[in-house]
Amino acid sequence: MLVSDTMTFPMGTPSRKGPQRFSGPPDAQLLYETQLMKMPTMDPPAPDELMEWATASGQVVKVLFGDPEAGGMSLVWSWFAPNFPLPRHSHSADCLYYVTKGELHMGRQVVKEGEGFFVAKDASYAYTAGPDGVEVLEFRSVSRFDMQITESLPRWAKMVEIAREHRDTWAEELPAHS
Repeated sequence: MLVSDTMTFPMGTPSRKGPQRFSGPPDAQLLYETQLMKMPTMDPPAPDELMEWATASGQVVKVLFGDPEAGGMSLVWSWFAPNFPLPRHSHSADCLYYVTKGELHMGRQVVKEGEGFFVAKDASYAYTAGPDGVEVLEFRSVSRFDMQITESLPRWAKMVEIAREHRDTWAEELPAHS
């Protein structure tokens, strides 16, 4: 929700002059319910693996701020369960990531609470949530962006194996406001 002064506007209302407040994750829409990001494209295709991974209860992604009709900035909040792997992917917009809770692992690098990283548009990256999970804020200068998944089929198989192994535990750990 976007809030200006004391009036509440649904996400997507054209931008207004002056400060615009927004709510936190409990009141925010899930990313897939908005018009901010289209369904990802995949190369190589792995639609069955994508669906099994995506429905494993290991992630909640919500839009805190965005205005897809007028463009402009967006802010996305993401929660990933312990050891939840994200596939190698890229977005059509630059993004600044900030870890608000937990940690994530990008190869040998560990990004901890209070730290962040920048990914330029069209640059591929992947990470895995730390052993206690992770919460991340994603800042973009645009409200509409795309996603291109470029994960290898062997790594998809591993990610699906992890999802099957942890699905029940992850479901128990979902944030109350998911």
